[in-house]
Amino acid sequence: MDFFLEGIRHAVDLLVGGDPDTWFAIGLSLWTTLLALGIGAAVGVPLGGATGLFRPPGHRVLVVLFRVGMSMPTVVIGLLLFGLLSKRGPLAHLDLLYTPWAIVAGQALLAAPILASFAHAALAGLDPRVRETVATHGGGRLLALRLALGEVRPTLVATLLNAFGRCITELGIVLLVGGSLRWKTRNLPALIALETSRGEFGRALAPGLVLMALACGAALVAERVGRETRR
Repeated sequence: MDFFLEGIRHAVDLLVGGDPDTWFAIGLSLWTTLLALGIGAAVGVPLGGATGLFRPPGHRVLVVLFRVGMSMPTVVIGLLLFGLLSKRGPLAHLDLLYTPWAIVAGQALLAAPILASFAHAALAGLDPRVRETVATHGGGRLLALRLALGEVRPTLVATLLNAFGRCITELGIVLLVGGSLRWKTRNLPALIALETSRGEFGRALAPGLVLMALACGAALVAERVGRETRR
């Protein structure tokens, strides 16, 4: 028990004292995750929503792809992205490997199918009269989609928060395409893995506490939004 208490005291000292490695990892984790979530939402929500609302030809194939993307092991996502960005890969000229932008790309690939799948499910179960009402007033498909997404906004917010928790705690993608480089790509999960491998429990616990707080905060807000939706 003393081991854990000492580790917690050390972790708090690092956070309060402004440990540069820990606070750099916090900043990196936040901006890369939020940017990746924005990209994933910009692609996944309209695509999944349109698939669920309009059910175009081949929509069942898209739904299967959404679900495959959701269940894809994150280390495989990182491996595929590594192959694309490595020196012999087709995207080597972009020079993104082992940069924060590679982490953003990997997390966006993780978030997009999650958001697309939930957007599809939400709009597929929506009252079809929404689309009919828009058509009656001369609205096109884009307006119908925008109004339909507005009807399921609480569900989308809860999904975004869940995707945030999934992305900010992700390690496999970060290690494979980020490389855990100090002052460059070492975010919270990578810092935890590094300090644990060194036997520095207190230093590993500092970013761990921040990560738990962020993930728990997102989960609690998502649960509250979900409760409001059910009401």
